Amino acid sequence: MAQMRVASAPCSFGVDEVAVEDAWMPEPEQMLDWMAELDYAGTELGPPGFLGTGRQVHERLAARGLELVGSFLPQRFSRSEHVAEDQAWLRASLKLIHEATGDGARPFAILSDGVDEAQRRAFSGRIAQHPETWLPASRFDTLISNLHRAAEICREADFEPVLHPHAATYIETADEITRVVDRMDTSLVGLCLDTGHFRYGGADPASAIRDYAAVIRHIHIKDADTSVLRGVAADGLGVEAAIARGVFCPLGEGDAGIGGAIAALREIGYGGWLVVEQDQLLTTKDTPASLVEAQRRNREYLRQFGA
Repeated sequence: MAQMRVASAPCSFGVDEVAVEDAWMPEPEQMLDWMAELDYAGTELGPPGFLGTGRQVHERLAARGLELVGSFLPQRFSRSEHVAEDQAWLRASLKLIHEATGDGARPFAILSDGVDEAQRRAFSGRIAQHPETWLPASRFDTLISNLHRAAEICREADFEPVLHPHAATYIETADEITRVVDRMDTSLVGLCLDTGHFRYGGADPASAIRDYAAVIRHIHIKDADTSVLRGVAADGLGVEAAIARGVFCPLGEGDAGIGGAIAALREIGYGGWLVVEQDQLLTTKDTPASLVEAQRRNREYLRQFGA
């Protein structure tokens, strides 16, 4: 049976590229110490620069026996006017990741559509009911073309690219994910399946793992409490409120079906990383001790499934 390895990510400790209004954040060294103490084998990069220069990242991770397993790299794929800027940022970020990478390891370049479209953020979690938020047909080919070009840039830099469907982007719902995966060149770019974001968008993670088995390269293990989405919708609010209210909850407390997802991964012979993510907004009620304990529980939760 393929052995999956378990990593963490800065977003589990309040260091997030999307939810940025935290009351406080841990220091980089402090966060990495916690990850090592909690028996995580690796981490994703988080916002480029948070963990320091490429050399600093390399030294900090090596000192703790942690492996750099991936980096989240959003691009506004359907917006032609931003392509040059986004691709320049991508190249700079890949250079930092290359400098941070240990011998023999190659983190995944985790591509995502941009999380900055006002309508998508406002109606995230209920996109299917709001056709005014759907990607215009005239921009779909642009999205695919720019996804492929971004993937080529990653491969030219010797990184394997994967696409991460994500809440509040144009690749959120089950139908949108299918539409994009059906069109993308899977010899060029694979799939990062995030159980929480798939559930957020209305998909069943275990079923999606079986459906997309041939293209899955990387896994984010995240739970989602869709009752939070219903409350947010009733109040007419968007993705910021959903995150602040804890839509991405501790593992086992939501309805993403983590156990079923891991069983499906074993069925398809997945032997890659499981990256525990609990996107959250830190408040004044959160403390270093409570944050560490929450991520300890997430790590322990996975042990019951042999991970």
